[in-house]
Formats: sequence, structure tokens, C-alpha cells
Amino acid sequence: MPSRHHLLCILSPSLSLVFFFFFLLSFHGGHSAFPTICESQSQCGNISIKYPFSTVSDAPVYCGYPQLRISCPDVDNPPTISLPGDTYLVTEINYVEETLTLVDIDVADRICPRASHNLTINSLPLGYNSADVNLTFFFNCSTPPLAPNPARAIDCLRSGDNQSYVFVNMSPDEAAAIREAWGCEEAVVAAVKRTEVTAANGGDELAGAMSEGFALDWAAVRECGACEHSGGRCAFNQNEQLLCFCEDGSNHTDGSFCKVARDLISGILRCFSSF
Repeated sequence: MPSRHHLLCILSPSLSLVFFFFFLLSFHGGHSAFPTICESQSQCGNISIKYPFSTVSDAPVYCGYPQLRISCPDVDNPPTISLPGDTYLVTEINYVEETLTLVDIDVADRICPRASHNLTINSLPLGYNSADVNLTFFFNCSTPPLAPNPARAIDCLRSGDNQSYVFVNMSPDEAAAIREAWGCEEAVVAAVKRTEVTAANGGDELAGAMSEGFALDWAAVRECGACEHSGGRCAFNQNEQLLCFCEDGSNHTDGSFCKVARDLISGILRCFSSF
């Protein structure tokens, strides 16, 4: 069976010309331009916000990933992003290496930071960076550990006879066993940059390393992959419906349409050149 490109070439030049202009009108009509929708960027403090991030607003379309919407209170304060369990300060976005650096808002600028929750990123288009290490904190432990052990006491979190400790890169099973054996009130895992851990000499400094933040990598969300592969930008309306904005100004619910449209136009032009 002839392809649609071959069928088009079978038409007379006049009919092909009419079809071509009808196609262009239907393809471009009523759409917003790709550069103004998905290539725009805003400044929040000293952080540039652009695709795949977007700012939280009342806009009818968010161009970028829904999980990467950033709040910008004003130009003088750092932006924030809400992830499962808490809000984090965004201190850096590296668009070349596709990483963002976050600081738990609960520990920012505190002399004795205390991790208060674990970060779960399983459902997000995010992953821990190779520069990160995990710190496992044990708070208010009533039974002193036997020496020697790799635990580092956090003196600034001492409460009476109870002491808090921190370990570097401990497995969940080990953490559960130690929490029970040491009679600890709580165990929390937090990520920090490896360089900060290397520079720390004690438990207090390891806790303080949290104020320097940790890095996360981002990757294309599954439903946006086809759109981006075709040269488009992934967007969502207020009903969370997927849109794909293309460079020619069109938007579609089929992420592969950007590339299909360019191929079809090229085929039409090839037909014209043969007349």
C-alpha cells in the first residue's frame, strides 16, 4: 500500500498545493509558540528556573514536569520545592549535568541541624547523585554503645543521659538492629555531599554537613520521553493532561507528533520539487 507521502505525490500539483496550505493552517492554527511557552525562564534569587522545571503559578499550562514545580516567594529568597514529607531549599540547578542541590528547610542555617524525616523519591523523576552519601542518625539513645564502634556522638544533641549518634552509609537492616540494641527513640537517614563528610571530624560536623545540602539527578518522566525525543517540550494543564509543545508552535497530546509533522512537511516539499 502506498505511503501517505506517495499518495500525496500522486495528486496533481494544484491539489497538492491546496492540501499543503490546508495542512499548515490546521497545524499552526490557534497554538502558542514553543519559544514563548517552553523556552522561557524566570529568575528566583540567584537560581534560573527553566525547563523541565517550572514555577508554581495560576498559569493554565505548566511547561515541565509536574513533580518539579518550584515555588519562588520573591527574588530575594531562595526557591523551594515540595517533595514527599517536607519542603527543600533549592540552592543550585545545573542544567548541563542535570542535577539540583537541595537543603532540608528544617536544618537550614541551624547551628545543630537535626534530621527529622527520610526522603522518599521512588515515584519521582529524581535519583541520588554519585556525590552523595547517606548519614543514619540515631536520636536519644539510652544505652551507650560498646567501644570501639564507628558511631560518632553528636554532642550538641545530647539530652541528659541520652546521646545521639550518626553513622555513614549504614544498611537499613543494620540501622534497625542498632536502634533496638541502643534503645534509640528514632532513626533517620539523610543524604549529604561526600565532600562534606570527608571534611568532617566529628558527629557535630557531620550533622552540620546537612546544611550544605545534597545533590539529586533528574531524568525524563516516562510520559514525556516520546515528546522530548521528537524535539518537543512536555507540558501539563491544570487537569494534569499531557501536552507536547513543538518548535513550530503546535501542541499535541501525542508526543511523537512533533517529529511526524516535520517528516510530513519534508515529504510534501519533496513532492513539490518533483513537479
